[in-house]
Amino acid sequence: MNSKLIKIFSLFSIMTLIISLSACSSKNENSEKKITGVTVKITQPQKMDLTEYITLNANTVFLKKEIVRATFQGFVEKIYKSIGDKIKSGDLLLEIKTKESAADHNLQVPLGDETFSGIIKIRAKSDGVLTELNYNAGDFVSDGEQIAVIANPSSLRINLNVPYQYVDKININTPCEIFLPNGKDVRATIQKIIPRVDLTAQTQTYILEIHQLVSLPENLNVNARIPIRTFKNTTVLPVASILSNETLDKFWIMKLLNDTLAIKVYVTKGIENDKYVQITKPELSLADRIIVEGAFGLPDTTKIIIGK
Repeated sequence: MNSKLIKIFSLFSIMTLIISLSACSSKNENSEKKITGVTVKITQPQKMDLTEYITLNANTVFLKKEIVRATFQGFVEKIYKSIGDKIKSGDLLLEIKTKESAADHNLQVPLGDETFSGIIKIRAKSDGVLTELNYNAGDFVSDGEQIAVIANPSSLRINLNVPYQYVDKININTPCEIFLPNGKDVRATIQKIIPRVDLTAQTQTYILEIHQLVSLPENLNVNARIPIRTFKNTTVLPVASILSNETLDKFWIMKLLNDTLAIKVYVTKGIENDKYVQITKPELSLADRIIVEGAFGLPDTTKIIIGK
């Protein structure tokens, strides 16, 4: 009799243990099911000085150039310099043979104490680099025609055409950043403003002075980034945290109510740059938590999981 009771009691204990384990397992499964939501990364608003920039196309230009012209009509007899050569004032560039001399090789015309043989020597009047040579040996040139250009590399500047709606925001001594096609960048400053507007493009020309010693060719296309206004100690968020509709006329953020729930909050943007956006409305607290990754496509009032 005792052995039967023991067996019954053992069987009852085993069944009780199985039921208890099943209940625990069910509770764990239910708790796991409750931990659901979209995994996101969060950020918080910051206070900082935010500057708005515009980026415009520009090009390099040499302000000081000597236009070498023919002083007599005739044929180019000999050329002494090539494009790219460094030139000193007084250097002989080329010789022009007059038509009369070409017709009579023995032409000798007395000019005071000297005898003119019909050969005109063209010399440089300034230092620089020969950037243009418009004729070859044997070509005929007329009196006054441009035959070469000597550019002074120290006069290198940036020629910037600014849309007229921005001219009140860009002044002399405004700092600029120049981005070159090779990926490098240099610093520059607005040096001069030309009081003339292009009739077709309605742009005004600004001359920028480069602060660094760089060797650049003329007519190189570059990009100039110019600050147009700055807000001091303003509330900003990363650009990635701002969401919008397809027409880009409504903007919102996903703000956390607690560790597991985020809601949609419409915002009004101010200025922005490549990294940050100014938030003018509503007023955000620096303690607010905003989704910066994983918010795209989320509906209002969404369950979330904060990722690392």
